[in-house]
Amino acid sequence: MRADYFQLISKEIKQLSGVEATMASYPMSQQLLELVKLRVSQINGCAFCVSLHTQQLRLFGETNERIDLVSVWEEAPCYTEQERIAFRWAETLTRLAEGDGVSDELYEATVREFGEEGISRLSIAVAMINIWNRLAVPFQTDHQYIEPLLKKPADAIS
Repeated sequence: MRADYFQLISKEIKQLSGVEATMASYPMSQQLLELVKLRVSQINGCAFCVSLHTQQLRLFGETNERIDLVSVWEEAPCYTEQERIAFRWAETLTRLAEGDGVSDELYEATVREFGEEGISRLSIAVAMINIWNRLAVPFQTDHQYIEPLLKKPADAIS
């Protein structure tokens, strides 16, 4: 059994959760943000977060097809152009260490779709899920924590 970081760094967890609460008020689709979180969690190999965001998407009414195909979104016809741009942006930011940076073309396409404020908010969402992944993977977060984290559809802001 690994350390329970929820208990050990509870002050920091509360602060991170505060950022998550702010993100819930973003004027962009919470389903889009959950799809992005799912994709980033797949890249990072985070079983806890993949399970959490898959379940959250189902509560939001997302279809099984769209959830199942997130890992192969480039070949799947079921995503909007906005979702595709968000996936590209999220994957690029998550893989910054690979050294390719962010191309002007991708930056401009993402700004066209989301605006400067929107791309900034999308970047915060990507950064946050990367933080959570980097805690959940090494500490092998217990899946018992998933249920209390789920937002019921009435709590969700679309």
